[in-house]
Amino acid sequence: RKIGYYLHMNADGGEALRRCLPADLFELYAQTSRRTYDRRESVVLDDQLRELSSQPHLGPPNEGERPHTGVHRRTLRAILRARLGDSFHPGQAVTGYQESPDRVTVTLADGTTAEGDILVGADGIRSAVRRQKLPGTIVIDAGVRGLGVFGRTPLTPELAAQLPPHLFEGVLIAADRKGSRLLISVYRPRQPAPEAAQAIAPDVTLEPVGDYVMISCSVPPGTVIPPAAQWTADTPAMLRDAMLAAIEGWHPAARALVQNVDLDSVFVIPFGFLEPAPPWAPSRVTLVGDAAHAMLPTLGLGANLALRDAASLLGQLSAGPDLISAIGAYEQGMRDYVYPFMRMTMDHDRQFGGGALQAREQS
Repeated sequence: RKIGYYLHMNADGGEALRRCLPADLFELYAQTSRRTYDRRESVVLDDQLRELSSQPHLGPPNEGERPHTGVHRRTLRAILRARLGDSFHPGQAVTGYQESPDRVTVTLADGTTAEGDILVGADGIRSAVRRQKLPGTIVIDAGVRGLGVFGRTPLTPELAAQLPPHLFEGVLIAADRKGSRLLISVYRPRQPAPEAAQAIAPDVTLEPVGDYVMISCSVPPGTVIPPAAQWTADTPAMLRDAMLAAIEGWHPAARALVQNVDLDSVFVIPFGFLEPAPPWAPSRVTLVGDAAHAMLPTLGLGANLALRDAASLLGQLSAGPDLISAIGAYEQGMRDYVYPFMRMTMDHDRQFGGGALQAREQS
């Protein structure tokens, strides 16, 4: 399924990978990341692609010879699972679990079970693990206004020549005074993925990825977007045309990015987020990433914080034999670090999430 293309990486996520991956796989991540760019800031443009404002990215300093930039999502996933072997069983969702003093047993969607010392729920915003562990956690759906229409536009030499140079300098958001927005993220890796794998980790196979620009664009109010199961062959073109209508009169380069989008790449993500859960008692079941703290994507932090969770949990579990204390220390550290970011993105709900939080509070 289509789950996204470009992931912005900061030092939280990148340094977590350094801690969790073997050295050659970390090097493979670094070499298949987007080329280093001079500005590491969040930049907002107007509809003519002139800079309106900028601010430093959130998170720790991102310096060094090769600062963390961004990755192609499928490439990163391939690197993460490269050497899991028979331990990796995709397509078997956890539906529930039973916890005993010394074990956890999970039930999978096909009715089979699996046992382990701990269970780490990394199953996203609709987490079945969280639903059982923290049943009072509230998921806030952004509704029809909080839909992200995403696509991937091949970065041909002809298109690259049309783009103002600053569009290659990070992840940018362009906006007009009518409420239309266009996210722009160029992906050009330091080294092509198959070539990098052959040179750095020959046992790893990575699929080729051409240079591209990930876009996410508004559509006009009232645009009817069918559920994914009801899409026809004409739906992607309809969405492209709707995006073009939303940015009528914008800079020609912005319109070229939308006009030339690969229709097979177009998909829709409904935005949602969690309210921070009150502290809970640690046990052999814990949560990481969106299962613990799903937030709107406006700060580009979700993947980075998920990876930071993984490295932090690894560090705590490696420090001593008391698993429950280690998990408790991880969970408290995660709440202290991540919850302020959750609250920051909740403030973005009116502009980027459809106003779902405000509507719920007024009801």
